[in-house]
Amino acid sequence: MHDELLIYVIVVLNALLQVMLIRRLKFPAGGRWKYLSFAVGIPVFVMLGMRLAIMAGAIHGRVADQSSVERFVTTVAGIVLLAGPCLVTVAAIVRSRQQRLHHSHGPGQPDR
Repeated sequence: MHDELLIYVIVVLNALLQVMLIRRLKFPAGGRWKYLSFAVGIPVFVMLGMRLAIMAGAIHGRVADQSSVERFVTTVAGIVLLAGPCLVTVAAIVRSRQQRLHHSHGPGQPDR
């Protein structure tokens, strides 16, 4: 399998895993879709952006031919591809817990 295709498979599997984790969280009506769309949208946006930059000639397709600035952009894009959906999942978990704690305390009840 080509390295390029393998990278896409890894990114898709990572995003799918994060979507599965986010779907298990309890949110009020409609709250989950925001996190699901970010978990899928971030990698799609970065992949399309990098493909467009390569097609436009702004970045070389081969890492060996890239300048230091192009390598930096490629490295940051790679980090965002993998870490973006994970960070969205962490944000969803934190938000879900905050909402659950907020709803468990009724109005006028002190926090413990």
